[in-house]
Amino acid sequence: MKYHISIHISPYEIDNYQTFIHQLRRNLNYVEDDIIFTPYLNLSNYFYNWDNSALSSQFFINKFNTLNKIVEDYCEVDSIVNYEEKILGAFSYKTLFLNKYKDKVDAFIWFDSDMIFPDNTLSCLISSHQSVHTKHCIISPQIVRLWDDTWDVLVNEKYMDTPASHDNYFGFDGYSLYKRNDEDVFLDTNKQKFKFASGWCNLISANLFRDLIDFTYDLGHYGPDDTFIMCLLDYYKHIGKDINQYIVRGVVVTENYKHNLNQYKDYITKNDN
Repeated sequence: MKYHISIHISPYEIDNYQTFIHQLRRNLNYVEDDIIFTPYLNLSNYFYNWDNSALSSQFFINKFNTLNKIVEDYCEVDSIVNYEEKILGAFSYKTLFLNKYKDKVDAFIWFDSDMIFPDNTLSCLISSHQSVHTKHCIISPQIVRLWDDTWDVLVNEKYMDTPASHDNYFGFDGYSLYKRNDEDVFLDTNKQKFKFASGWCNLISANLFRDLIDFTYDLGHYGPDDTFIMCLLDYYKHIGKDINQYIVRGVVVTENYKHNLNQYKDYITKNDN
C-alpha cells in the first residue's frame, strides 16, 4: 500500500524539523510500504522581508535540502520551497497535497514540526490501517494529558493522574517518551465522539477525502481542519455512515513545547502585515 506523509515548516521551525527528520528516519526502518513524503518550507514573501533579514532565505533552503537527504533513500521525497502567497499555512498546504495525492495513495499521515513520536509510530499506524475493514477511518496514537478533559479519550492511562492544565502540558518533557515502554500495543475503537488534532501523527484514510470531505482554498490557511473534520465525521456517523476512529493504545506522542526550538526569531524580519 502507499502512504503520504506531510509537514508544513516555517523558517523559524527549521531546527524542530531537524529533530523531526531524525525521528522519521528511525521510523522508516520499520516500514515496508511505499511512502511519499512532502515537506513544505514556507518562506512566503507575504510574511517575511528577506532583503532586511540577518539570515537569507537560502540559509533555510540549504538546511532544508540537507535534512531531506537523510530520508530520500527510504521514501519518495516531494519537497516544496514556497515564496508565493497562495499557501500561507498548514490548512491551505493540506488542500494543495490532498488535491494532488488523494487518488494516488491509500492514506495520509499528518505531522506538526514540533512532534515527538516513538520509533514504532509509523509502523503501528500503518499496520493498524491495514488490519481494519472500515473504508472511512482515522487512526490516532495516544497523547499525554492536555489542557482539558475533552481530550481524555486519547490520553494514555499512565498520564491520566496528571491534572489537565496548560501549564502541565506546556511543561511536559517530550523526550521522556523515549523511555523503554513495555506496555502492550493494541488497537481500540473510539466509542465517543471523534477527537482529532490534525497534525499529531494521525492517519486519515484517503477515501474520506475522495468520498466525504473536501478542502478548498477559500477555507483559509490555518486552523479549521481538525474541528472541521471532527464535526463532519460526527455528523456522518450520526446519519449512519460506516466511519470509525481507532486509537493505537500504547503508542504515545506529544508536541514538545518545553524544548521547542525557535532561535531564529531575531534573525528574520517579518513584514508589517
